Amino acid sequence: APAPAPEGASGRGGQVVPVGIRLNPNGRDIPDSAPQLLGAAAIEMQPLASGCGFANLEALLAGMVAASVQLQIRVEPSGEISQVRPLQGTGNGALDDLISCVVRQRLRLQPASSAGVPQLTDAFILEAQIQF
Repeated sequence: APAPAPEGASGRGGQVVPVGIRLNPNGRDIPDSAPQLLGAAAIEMQPLASGCGFANLEALLAGMVAASVQLQIRVEPSGEISQVRPLQGTGNGALDDLISCVVRQRLRLQPASSAGVPQLTDAFILEAQIQF
């Protein structure tokens, strides 16, 4: 059996669980069809933390409880998320930065489209649950 990783061995790595996407009432350039989640698999924060600039995830997550976040997202025609801005965060700015980074790196969407053509949009809000 492989040896357990020393960092995060307690299993408190945290997950971002996409819940849904809704229209931002202040959005501009609203497409005919909204971007869609491609499945709602949880995204593990642990393997991405150091690449997002967070070496000590354990310390960052200490004392945190599950939370819901709302993130303004910019979705490219490829389905990639190129910008994330927390509208309602966890109350911990560093953790919100990590969540934004993890979402940008890992979450891919079915892009928004107008007349069947994929298009860029920033008129949507991603709702997600943060679990520890």
